[in-house]
Amino acid sequence: MNSPADTGSLPAAGGAEPSTDYAALRRDPEYAELNRALLDLVPVGSGPAVLDLGCGDGAVSEQLLLRDPAMSLTAVDPDPALLDAARARLGDRIRFAVGDAASVSRLFPPDAFDTVVLANCVHLVPDLGEALGAIGRVLTGGGRLVFNSAFYSGAESAADLPAYAELVGTARRLARRRGLPPARSATGRPSGLRRSAADYQTALAAGGFTGVVTTERVFTLGRRFLAALCSTPMFATAALPGIDRHTAAELLAEALEQQYERAPFTITRRCVYFSATKP
Repeated sequence: MNSPADTGSLPAAGGAEPSTDYAALRRDPEYAELNRALLDLVPVGSGPAVLDLGCGDGAVSEQLLLRDPAMSLTAVDPDPALLDAARARLGDRIRFAVGDAASVSRLFPPDAFDTVVLANCVHLVPDLGEALGAIGRVLTGGGRLVFNSAFYSGAESAADLPAYAELVGTARRLARRRGLPPARSATGRPSGLRRSAADYQTALAAGGFTGVVTTERVFTLGRRFLAALCSTPMFATAALPGIDRHTAAELLAEALEQQYERAPFTITRRCVYFSATKP
């Protein structure tokens, strides 16, 4: 991954505009730092076959190609609209398929990939054991699985919880003033948000992976990153359940501006990284 000062990008195919749901986050330099530590775990050279699983609009796929143009890259996501955005930007440099983590063993033959990458999305996987089993079947012997998450039990600093509560509380008050009362709780909130780093280690061992290396890093995140995060469907719908995700994102952005005007702040957040090998 390039540093914030030189974040390169491949030209969009056909000049098409990418999806706006994740565009702001993709451009954020602090998000680039989160990804760089993950991409450093991906072997480079010899034209490896790599699967970017949960690729979204192709932010990490793009960086993988910039780091190793010779790789054979396949990108998979359950959202066809995000795949369309990735395809518009990256064109025929990548093979695309619609699917989720549990479906990869049906989409691809055994031993199809040297490396599988799940960037910033493993917390959205509902059945981790099923997903790891499917991933293990499509990895070659000695192949590597790498993934990360900044959304897990223990990621937040206790000192920052009041700032999160204030942000969501202000956004909810703004919603009520517009006649848009949020639902009491988020139905379908990803169960993976409750997993701990130890839970992932246990699941990897149960899935037969070896050589597991776990690293946690602490990041200081500022206003730009928080604004980008508020615009994502996962954060917006979890914070303001029952409200259209685009409207929810607008309300969160307004709440963040008000909060920052009262007192500028940053938050700290942990991100956990895993690398594991298929025997």
